[in-house]
Amino acid sequence: MRKYQAPPAYPQSPHSTAAGARGAIDSFVQGSLVDLFAAYNVAVAPRPRTLRISSPTLPDMSAAIGFSRQPSGQQGRLSLSLPSSLLALMSPSTVGSLQSDWTRELANQLMGRIKNRLLPFNVRLRLGVSSGIESAKLAQRLEASQDLRVYTGRALRGELVVTLEGLPDDTELSYVGQTNTPSEGATLLF
Repeated sequence: MRKYQAPPAYPQSPHSTAAGARGAIDSFVQGSLVDLFAAYNVAVAPRPRTLRISSPTLPDMSAAIGFSRQPSGQQGRLSLSLPSSLLALMSPSTVGSLQSDWTRELANQLMGRIKNRLLPFNVRLRLGVSSGIESAKLAQRLEASQDLRVYTGRALRGELVVTLEGLPDDTELSYVGQTNTPSEGATLLF
């Protein structure tokens, strides 16, 4: 009896994954995305990261947050795009400019969750301030990026898109042990 060897589904590159295979960074980002929206009672089904051929189509609400890796100072950026109908479902009182504020806050929380998941691998990130950005301008900026990771997730009210630049490759991760970081929502007394 011969073992069947399937041919590779996609050409491999340092920044891509084959369908069904996730790297550690992919797991951290997708897990953080699911956990963040679950905290607001919104189910998100993450899709596998795909090969980047062109800039993704972005929903109408977008925010970005910059970060730097410590101690090297290498710069990176996360963006989160989601439909305004999903924001209205999460918090019906958010209308107009409040939706932009809420999108920025969600991008900030997502980046914080990713940062906490990277700490046991000795990846230290210093986060910047999140800012709202027009989805069309963000798409233009992403088109020029060479080191872009694109993640999508499906919710009942539309698709979410997360892009990341500047995170380490999976080969750069080295587990150093758990850190004493508080969980999301924990109260710290000084």
